[in-house]
Amino acid sequence: MEGMVDIFGVVDADKPWREMLAKYEQIPLYDGEVPDYDESLGQRKPSITFFRSNAEQPRGCIVVMAGGSYTHKSVPEGEDVAKKLNEVGIHAAVLDYRVIPYAHSVIVGDAKRAVRYLRCHAEEFGILPDKIGVEGFSAGGNLAAVTCFLGDDGDPNAADPVERVSSRPDAAVLGYAAINFVSEEDFDDDDDEFNIMKYFEFVYRDGMQFPPAFIWQSMSDGLINYQTSLDLCRTLKQKLNTPVEMHLFPYGDHGQALADKGERADDLACVWGDLCNRWLLHYGF
Repeated sequence: MEGMVDIFGVVDADKPWREMLAKYEQIPLYDGEVPDYDESLGQRKPSITFFRSNAEQPRGCIVVMAGGSYTHKSVPEGEDVAKKLNEVGIHAAVLDYRVIPYAHSVIVGDAKRAVRYLRCHAEEFGILPDKIGVEGFSAGGNLAAVTCFLGDDGDPNAADPVERVSSRPDAAVLGYAAINFVSEEDFDDDDDEFNIMKYFEFVYRDGMQFPPAFIWQSMSDGLINYQTSLDLCRTLKQKLNTPVEMHLFPYGDHGQALADKGERADDLACVWGDLCNRWLLHYGF
């Protein structure tokens, strides 16, 4: 997106994210043609950056999905989060997904592909194939949650071996996730007029699945009301009986990430990362 202006008028909003990734090897999610890729949009092809832990035996892996209003990715929600997972021997893969003007369905396809890719290549990465989770923040939390709801078992007849394996995450970590549940009647996916709020709306349908979830948020979040997290927790428990651990902290604005640095630091909310790591270890990651 270098030199391009996003929908909020910010020039090259993804530059800090791109510079962060440049320090590491980026692994393309596709060997050949990327579905729905439009070179004229100036965005990179979807990739993951793998952060290997020091664990000697195969361990779980978390796909980290930073937020950024689906227009860019937030740097504090990438590398630092991955390294926090590494502290307890959990591998991490930071996802570089496409953003607006790509359709939400295309972006979700990038996330599902990341889960599939890691599961297909689990042995070479030292990953337990049944312990691949997702962790997202804000818009990335929306992406992580929708990836869980729309996960599938793969296509056994696909020519691409990656597409033959499941895209279903085995755990979900959702920080101030921006997901707005709407009814079928209120959701119009065919509207030709662009509306960014549509990217955050989701229709729950019977038969969907969801793995164990860890949800956290600040009650003073000025952008995503904490009731959003409560609604998500309620939906998962009442409709799917999903095991949920939830933490609401009193202070801190939106975009806290690990809540341990700079103006977003908070001596209460900063414990969520350790609580989450403990939770992931409980589930075998």
